[in-house]
Amino acid sequence: MLARSLTPQQDQRWPAGTVFSLFLLSSIAMPERVKSRVLVADDDPSTRALIDMALQEAGYDCVLAADGKSAIEQARATRPDLIVLDVGMPLMTGDEVHRELRRDPRTRYIPVVFVTAKRTTGEMAARLRNGADDYIAKPFDIDELVARIASALRRAAELRSLNPLSGLPGNLSIAHEIDARLADGSDQACLYVDVDHFKDFNDHHGFTRGDRLIAHLAELLSQTVGELGDDTFTGHVGGDDFVVLVPGELAEELAGQIVARFDASITALYDAEDRARGWVEAPDRRGRTRKVPFVTVSIGVVPLRPERFASATEVARAAAEMKEVAKRRSGSGYAIDRRRESVSVASPTP
Repeated sequence: MLARSLTPQQDQRWPAGTVFSLFLLSSIAMPERVKSRVLVADDDPSTRALIDMALQEAGYDCVLAADGKSAIEQARATRPDLIVLDVGMPLMTGDEVHRELRRDPRTRYIPVVFVTAKRTTGEMAARLRNGADDYIAKPFDIDELVARIASALRRAAELRSLNPLSGLPGNLSIAHEIDARLADGSDQACLYVDVDHFKDFNDHHGFTRGDRLIAHLAELLSQTVGELGDDTFTGHVGGDDFVVLVPGELAEELAGQIVARFDASITALYDAEDRARGWVEAPDRRGRTRKVPFVTVSIGVVPLRPERFASATEVARAAAEMKEVAKRRSGSGYAIDRRRESVSVASPTP
């Protein structure tokens, strides 16, 4: 295994443009919390008032509607984060409102929690099949209703954060996971995984095969990380960049496995003639043929030390730095942040 060390003076000379170019600092830096807005649609004034008061105390903003028609108007006008929908309302029933909401692109994906006096299992199962997120029967416990609303909002936020190509959690979930592990104080590490020469691959083979490469790496990471146990996390920053969180003692072994499995499998995405020669021949801007190397993977590894990092933003910056160190070597490799000692760079493939 090849390795080298950098002096503390060298550690501090990082080009400003490379430190955080792909980890989206503005997304990872947590914004000031915005209250979730909940639309409460119920024709009973006392029930509306009870739910409104409980949700306000729980930290939510509330919008109220007394009938089905008003519920649709308020949903379109205020774009709530969730709707509490009574089944039996005048003008339009809750089921009619729900069908109209799902037909409208502006309200199609707003989570809906039904409140109903009817306990028929078949009716509630049909509502869930038609896109309802949850339901609660009257008379209900107000604390249970608030808990179900909070759970539905959390699920909706997690789904919005999922990357549509990889199916993995995005920046918001990544930041939460890093902050949670820093607060816990246990021995954890962050791996920042990036594909080298991805633009060349995309330019030559097209976006469709580029998407296949991203999906392949996502599957490789999910499988490799999943083999380590439950105390792990895999997220997709975007493009060809991923973040993995694992127990610290497993980080270097995992980085080596990712590199080895990537190099062993990536040639399958190339044409037979490219695999035979070991590179891709592509024209440069002047029309001259140039050799484009196969894509490789670079990984920056950073131990999550609470005494060093105060937030996910600081971890992200350090991980981006380590990734740039790994990229300085040819071929796939990883760099481990040991700045209390030194910075070592390893490349299992010569």
